[in-house]
Amino acid sequence: MQTQNLIQTTANVIQITNLKIGDVFKVIDADGYGGPTVKYGVVNDLMNDGEKTYIEVVEYEKSYGSVDAKIKLYTGTKDISLFPATVEEVKEHFDSVLASIGKDIEKDEKALQNKIEAHERATEFVSGETTKQLTEATFVELSQGEFDAQKKLSAPVAE
Repeated sequence: MQTQNLIQTTANVIQITNLKIGDVFKVIDADGYGGPTVKYGVVNDLMNDGEKTYIEVVEYEKSYGSVDAKIKLYTGTKDISLFPATVEEVKEHFDSVLASIGKDIEKDEKALQNKIEAHERATEFVSGETTKQLTEATFVELSQGEFDAQKKLSAPVAE
């Protein structure tokens, strides 16, 4: 038995009968890399001039720890299979990737804050604000000969 026949005999047929702006749907992208993928969309605009029909949508797809969004225009000349979706279904589908993105944002915010603080400290140092609190070390500059002579004077005497 072919898989197609098995699915067709056991699954209910669902057809969207009416679309309006703001409707949520899912579509199977059979042309995707690595096989068919599920994408969710929202209807942005419906256009019909009496002869041609267009549907402008924003499609959302999970992609390696992120969500890709694309604006797509479907024409009336290509067959597409749209399926109804609920807001809850969309939420469940994207929850895990949204949680992952949230963690990445927190990590990036901390890294950014560290860079901001380092930049502020460096700017203060360079501008002289910090140098008001710094002191210079006292030092004596000696020639090599003077250093050697001083070293002989301070060396312990051997008995």
